[in-house]
Amino acid sequence: MSATFVQVGATRDGLDPYLDQARRRGMTAVLVETGDYLDWRRRWGRRPFDREIAVDHPEDPVSVVAALREAGVAPALVLTGFERYVGSGFAVAALLGVAPWPAARPEFTPPGKAAQRAALTRSGGRLRQPGHAHRPGGGEFTGLDGLRFPQVVKPSDGGGGLGVYLVDDEAGRDRAVAAIDALTNYGGGAFAGIVVEEFVKGVEHSVQGVAIDGRVLVLSTCEKIIAIEPADVPGLDGFRELGHICSAGVVADPALLELARDCLAATGYREGPFHIDVMWGADGPEFLEMGFRLSGGGLHALVERATGLSWADVVFAAHLGERLPDLGGPGVVAGHLHVRTAGELAAAEELGLSVTRFEAPPTVAGEPAPLASDRLRHTAYAGRVVVTGTRPAEVRAQLEALLTGDRPCAD
Repeated sequence: MSATFVQVGATRDGLDPYLDQARRRGMTAVLVETGDYLDWRRRWGRRPFDREIAVDHPEDPVSVVAALREAGVAPALVLTGFERYVGSGFAVAALLGVAPWPAARPEFTPPGKAAQRAALTRSGGRLRQPGHAHRPGGGEFTGLDGLRFPQVVKPSDGGGGLGVYLVDDEAGRDRAVAAIDALTNYGGGAFAGIVVEEFVKGVEHSVQGVAIDGRVLVLSTCEKIIAIEPADVPGLDGFRELGHICSAGVVADPALLELARDCLAATGYREGPFHIDVMWGADGPEFLEMGFRLSGGGLHALVERATGLSWADVVFAAHLGERLPDLGGPGVVAGHLHVRTAGELAAAEELGLSVTRFEAPPTVAGEPAPLASDRLRHTAYAGRVVVTGTRPAEVRAQLEALLTGDRPCAD
């Protein structure tokens, strides 16, 4: 009988890298998600897992464990496919006593955005981060006094840019807080709290890697192309990640490698995939937030294009005790751009660039409310354009030349 892999939460970018790695190893692949999203995923033509189990609240590890036991599923490995459920994924592994537990340590709970900032503050190390404040669910803000404008207001446990706003004054901040209070998290749940932080002007970067027994393996780093644009709430601006320029970790700036090591040490993360968002401002890199899973937004494919390595393969190899792949050399610089119009895709094709056209999201009569946030943040693009080159500036120039309309970038 083959071993079983369980993924808590579906990916939102159309890629299923963990499914690929499970099948490559002959493992049975099981997906746990809400029934509404599983139905939507099927209508969208996403690849099926060997088994798909509907759970009303995948963020509740006790419910997930109960559903797995009722279905007779005994996994050898449990990983998370979506930010909303990352805490549940680690807790399920610990409750069942399977990888990545106990290497991740039984007491490890992935900290949310507010808890990450508190952990970095307690570490007393070299990590720089913007001034910030936090309001727990049902509580009051602490730390707002003295914060400079502009500010970023966001849920402490959101993902995919949901409910992230840029504000210039207290009135704007109040509107942003009210807007987040009116939103629901993915799957229809409430947010755990709200974070307010000073906006740092600069070029946003990200780091993609894997923690292995406390060691930090950085596969790649990216520069981001971020648009500041009118949000879904009148009078507020929001952010949208339009693209990334990816380079192999072996050529990364030492400051980013040092920051990654410090982040993992501060949060106590010892085993599993991670990504870290950083703003590189006038005084160097400043920590923004960290995710304890593979990145979405097509990053897995881009990392593989730039490095020749499957990020998911490295994760599976680490958790299953297999030999890790060789990191190899510097690879190429690979960039992608998510475009929203057929005209942008046609322009890219005329230039001979690699284009992936996305299927339109399904329409559902009387669509369930838990899908509202997914439709808001994960259905806006017509396709993805990929280019390669030898220098990040060269690749960025090619991608930004494809942008149409008035889209000022955050950098």
